[in-house]
Amino acid sequence: MYFNKRKIKLLGKIFFLILILVLIYGFFLYMKIGRLIDGKVWHFPISIYSRIINLEPGNLYSQKEVSKFLQGTMYREVDTVMSPGEYTIKNNNIEFIRRSFDFPDLRENAFHVKLFFDENYLLKIQNIENNRNFSFFRLEPKLIAMLESPEGKKRVFIPRSKYPQLLIKTLLAIEDRYFYEHNGINLSSIGRAFLVNIMAGRTVQGGSTLTQQLVKNLFLTNTRSIWRKINETYMALILDWFYKKDRILELYLNEVYLGQDGKEQIRGFPLASLYYFGRPIDELNLDQYALLVGMVKGASLYNPWSNPEFALNRRNIVLLSLFNQGYIQEKIYIKLSKRPLNIKPRGCVISSYPNFTQLVQMEIKEKLKNKIKNLSGIKVFTTLDVFSQNAVEKAVKIGIPILKKKKKLKDLEIAMIVVDRFTGEIQSLVGGSNPKFYGYNRALQARRSIGSLSKPITYLTALSHPKKYRLNTWISDRPIAIKLKNGKFWIPKNNNYHFSGKVMLIDALTNSINVPTVNLSIDMGLENLMKSWFHLGISKKLITPFPSISLGAINLTPIEIAQVFQVIANNGYKNLLSSVRSIISDDGKVLYQSLPQSKNIESIEATYLTLYGMQKVVSCGTAKSLGLVFKEFSLAGKTGTTNNLVDNWFVGIDGRQIVITWIGRDNNKSTKLYGSSGAMQIYRRYLEYQAPTPLILEPPNNINVFYMNKLGTLFCEKSDEHQKPLPIWLLNNENICSKNMLVKKKIKNIQKKKKNFLFWIKSFFL
Repeated sequence: MYFNKRKIKLLGKIFFLILILVLIYGFFLYMKIGRLIDGKVWHFPISIYSRIINLEPGNLYSQKEVSKFLQGTMYREVDTVMSPGEYTIKNNNIEFIRRSFDFPDLRENAFHVKLFFDENYLLKIQNIENNRNFSFFRLEPKLIAMLESPEGKKRVFIPRSKYPQLLIKTLLAIEDRYFYEHNGINLSSIGRAFLVNIMAGRTVQGGSTLTQQLVKNLFLTNTRSIWRKINETYMALILDWFYKKDRILELYLNEVYLGQDGKEQIRGFPLASLYYFGRPIDELNLDQYALLVGMVKGASLYNPWSNPEFALNRRNIVLLSLFNQGYIQEKIYIKLSKRPLNIKPRGCVISSYPNFTQLVQMEIKEKLKNKIKNLSGIKVFTTLDVFSQNAVEKAVKIGIPILKKKKKLKDLEIAMIVVDRFTGEIQSLVGGSNPKFYGYNRALQARRSIGSLSKPITYLTALSHPKKYRLNTWISDRPIAIKLKNGKFWIPKNNNYHFSGKVMLIDALTNSINVPTVNLSIDMGLENLMKSWFHLGISKKLITPFPSISLGAINLTPIEIAQVFQVIANNGYKNLLSSVRSIISDDGKVLYQSLPQSKNIESIEATYLTLYGMQKVVSCGTAKSLGLVFKEFSLAGKTGTTNNLVDNWFVGIDGRQIVITWIGRDNNKSTKLYGSSGAMQIYRRYLEYQAPTPLILEPPNNINVFYMNKLGTLFCEKSDEHQKPLPIWLLNNENICSKNMLVKKKIKNIQKKKKNFLFWIKSFFL
């Protein structure tokens, strides 16, 4: 009896000790859970968005352009607009409900609007709800990239209140019918699963609640063991005791594993909705919710990209279960189960623009520096024009294989960069012949000889001195040999090996003639030419004091070239090239905001005259084949080819954009492409996919238009059909017309004297 008491007492102490240890361990688990759930549960990836489109009455936006943008952001075309994300087109109108969106400055709710168009103009923006007109309206940007997170998991967080009830009901009906009733574990489900697995001889059914699944995903591994199951059960009880059901459900909805995007895991229903259907989670239908919920059981097995048949069967099983539980009627079940999956192709929704994203990453580091250590969850709003980017990629994908086949070269590479000529914002960028390849970015890193692209800078330098140089100035076009410091001679040649003796400045630029360009650079002084390059932003380390710099003996990257021509295209005003408009922290604070600043660094008159000359290049010069195709747009451009046809360039400028195109080979061997046969053809193809805007040049106040004859003489009025208009920069109220009158008088006097002399001779013999 005494022994039994001692035994009972000992067992009691052991039980009490175990209880204390269990409670201590429970406290440890509680602290572990609290540190995570009460703090920052996840590290979110950096989300990168395309540019925000601002609509105003009078904008040069066509109905086709806006409808394409809506399609690109996964709006659905319907007969009658009822919900956010839907649009309809009738006559010259587009009616749609714009989704709510957190813009950089504030959150805007959904709006039901109608846009009225007249050809390529947006006439009116009407608020359907009150029939008032908007003077300004924004379209939400497209999510173009999510940078890798430290954990290798991607997700888009939304609170429990934002989830549609239809998804919640479907999830609970399939995964945890008694979620709001149990205490974190469901003993009956565990027992039922245990019996089923015993009878099957293997694991065919799980008894875990959503709370247990959440614990396993957040705190444990997938390793099957008794100890892991004990931890899972204990932590589920603690989690359920100390946290509200809606908080647990919110965590689960944003944490559940639903597939793979390369090395990154797709976590949570919101992101899975974007990846698989291209739309926010609140815009899906029941059959789409059924597919996502069905994937919870096995996201790899039931992945609609890799196993569409398994995914379809699993979705229909979920729909059948909803019918059996009385959630839907039989006719709805039959109708929905016959629907196809309608999944978006992999990489279709969150488009991969790796070359542009590389630039954005570089700029993020530059702009933020050490402002914040944790970049988790920041939103980056960029300058990317999705349609321009798609047009560039399409031009490259189609054009480069044609050139490779034609020239029998397998290693031709390309770089293209598209810049807004007024703001300097980079609208699209490609760094190689495979636009989707994340690697060596030639648009940013390939420093190549620029060839004849340097000539506009030579002429810009000359035209900045109007007392000495004008478009009708004659330049020597005779053979020249320049002795270098090493005693050798540099002998430049024209491409056609022909010398005309002299040529007008405008013709030398239009036809890209080498020797006159060299003579001009020597005449005005290499120091002045070098200063122009420095002034335009090119480092002194990249410029050597040799006459050959006038013919492009300078190695620059495409993005550096773009910065130079942005100044010329923007009337002498420099805007630093940029790809980032604003950076917002995960709590809504503005970390960086772009403030466009223009600085006048070149005369408006000289840049106008240079751009006018580049228009002549396209209309009647080395790029005239392009001008014939796009005659009504008055494009400006410049071809560029280096020695031995190693590098082939083209700069194209329309009313809105500057496009720099380079084609070459990484081994610096010949491309077999000359003049307009390579880069210009890719640019031409780009314009076919992205229609240009007319380049209308407005002459500055000091620029007057005169009429020039073949001798370069200027006249105020056109008196001969062979005379051509020519802009001239006048200084100090200079009156060319009065000089022309004197010339005319002298000519008349000479003619009169000749006439009188002949009359005298004639009368003498009569």
